[in-house]
Amino acid sequence: MATSLNLKFNASGDKKVSMTYPYADASCGDASVKSLMNAIVTNSAIFAEPPLALAAAEFVTRTVIPVDLSPGA
Repeated sequence: MATSLNLKFNASGDKKVSMTYPYADASCGDASVKSLMNAIVTNSAIFAEPPLALAAAEFVTRTVIPVDLSPGA
C-alpha cells in the first residue's frame, strides 16, 4: 500500500492551493504535518500563487492491484 500526504491551503480570493507528497509516513503525527504546512506558508515566496493559510491535510493510503496485460491472460 502506498501512502501520500495531501495538503490544502487557502490562497488569495477564492483560490486554493494543493500539494501531494507521495510515500508519506502517516505515523509522523498531526503536529509534524502542521509544522510542515506552516513552514510552507512562511516560505511561500517561491510560488506563483502562494498559499496563505492552512485549510486541510490528509493521509491517503491506497492499494495498487496490477492488471496482467500479457497475451493469454
